[in-house]
Amino acid sequence: MAKEINARLASSEAEILHRAISEKVFNHEETIRIITTRSKAQVLATLNHFKDDYGTSITKHLRDDLGSDYLSALRTAIRCICDYHKYYEKVVRHALDKPGTDEDSLTRVIITSAEKDLKDIKELFQKRNSRPLEHAVAKDTSGDYKAFLLTLLGKED
Repeated sequence: MAKEINARLASSEAEILHRAISEKVFNHEETIRIITTRSKAQVLATLNHFKDDYGTSITKHLRDDLGSDYLSALRTAIRCICDYHKYYEKVVRHALDKPGTDEDSLTRVIITSAEKDLKDIKELFQKRNSRPLEHAVAKDTSGDYKAFLLTLLGKED
């Protein structure tokens, strides 16, 4: 069953989002409604219209106020809608790149993705970092925690 996309709706909602961003009314009811209640296919169509009509992605337009927790959450939601595998690869990369591993983020992504999405995340990590995720995890972790994560990643220590 194919998801139907309403192109006129996507165009008009792209305009609503642009107006809200231009007026810096980011937590506008309409913005929240558009991002949270439409199907993924419809939101993607709206975001594509936004980029086509205004020359850049909505996440770039939302970078004006990097200190805002709300805008950070909105950018994260949009990134997850657009390509959640890419978003999770970034979370893992940042968790491993910090001095001292961000174990909470690393664990959350690996555990929540283990059954379904981990293969794609591992491939993106390999492509972006020129090393397997398993090697990065083995290098940055130790003990039972390391063995646990490597098992979930499909590699024995």
